[in-house]
Amino acid sequence: MDDQPEGRPAAPDPVAPADVPASGTTVALACVRALLRVGSRAEAAQVLHRAIGDLGGEVRTAAAGEVPALDVSLGIGELSVAVAVDGSARVAARLRGWLPILMEDAETAALRCDRQQSQEVRARTDALTGLSDRREGDERLAAARAGDVVCLLDLDGFKALNDSRGHAAGDRALRRFGDVLRDHVRGLDFVGRYGGDEFLVIFTVAPVHVAMRRMWDISAAWAADDPEHAVSVGIALVDDSGPQAAATAADRALYRSKRAGGGKVSLAGPGDRP
Repeated sequence: MDDQPEGRPAAPDPVAPADVPASGTTVALACVRALLRVGSRAEAAQVLHRAIGDLGGEVRTAAAGEVPALDVSLGIGELSVAVAVDGSARVAARLRGWLPILMEDAETAALRCDRQQSQEVRARTDALTGLSDRREGDERLAAARAGDVVCLLDLDGFKALNDSRGHAAGDRALRRFGDVLRDHVRGLDFVGRYGGDEFLVIFTVAPVHVAMRRMWDISAAWAADDPEHAVSVGIALVDDSGPQAAATAADRALYRSKRAGGGKVSLAGPGDRP
C-alpha cells in the first residue's frame, strides 16, 4: 500500500502490475507539482488524465445515458470516466483509492485558473459596454494580418446627447450600441470600445464588401434603436502596409463619413493611407 498524504484517508493500492511501475504516492505528488504550474482548466484536465495513465488507467468518454460517479473531464468536452486498462482488478483498485484525491487537487487547480482568467477578462473589458477595452483593441490591431478588415465607428451627435440629456443618457446609448455590435459580429471577429463614443471592429480575413454590408446592417439596426442618432463608419483593408496604416486609413474614412453629414459608411481609398 502506498504512503498517504497526512490528513487524507488511506487509499487501497495493491502491488502494482509490471505495466504500472509508479506508486500511487509518486503519481499523486507528481500530479500536485504539475497542477501548480497549469494556466487553464484544460491544462488541469491534461495533468489529471496523465496521472490516470500513470496509475495504469485510461480515460474514455462516458456511454450514452451513463452518469459517472466521478467525471474526469473537469468540464472540458464530454463526460469522461477513468477505467482500468484491460480490466485489471489491481489497477481498478488503485484508481478507486487515488482518483478522488487526484480529482480534488485537479478541480482546485482548475477553479484557481478559472478565477485568474476571469480577473484577466475583467481587466481587459470596458466596464460600461462589456466589450473589449482600448488596450485589448490595440493588441488585436497590432496582431491583424493582411486580409483582415479594420472598421472604426463613431456615434453621431453623442456630445450633444450628453449635453442635452445628461451623461446617464449617453451611457445608456453606449451600452445599447455595444449590444447592437455584439449581435452583428461573428465570434471570431473582434469588437471593442476604442474610447469615448468610438468603437473598433476587426473582421478576420473577410472580403471588404462583406464588411461593408455588415457595417450597413449595424447602421440600420442602430437607426431602428435610436432614430435620432446615426453612426458613422470608416473601413480599411489590412494590406502589406500593415495594420497601423489600415487603422489610419479607416480613421480618415470615418471622418469623411462625419463630414458628409454622418450616418455614412466610407471605404478608405489609396489617398487615405499614410
